[in-house]
Amino acid sequence: MMNSMTRIAAILGLTATPLLAETMVEDTDSSGSFSMEELTVSYPELTEALFMEMDVDASGEVSPEELTAAMDAGLIEE
Repeated sequence: MMNSMTRIAAILGLTATPLLAETMVEDTDSSGSFSMEELTVSYPELTEALFMEMDVDASGEVSPEELTAAMDAGLIEE
């Protein structure tokens, strides 16, 4: 019984780790990209200037790819 509980705890721990390491941004309007308002929920320090820098294609929203690129470039923390 204890061995089964240990395995279950290990599995839950391994699957939860990636979620803790990644900041989740919710696409509340299901547009497929993120508005300034959606991003500031997860990144309250986000400024309009930084948002515009992240929005490479100047669409007015940050795509998931643009968000990843901003994280990779160190513009925002994960």
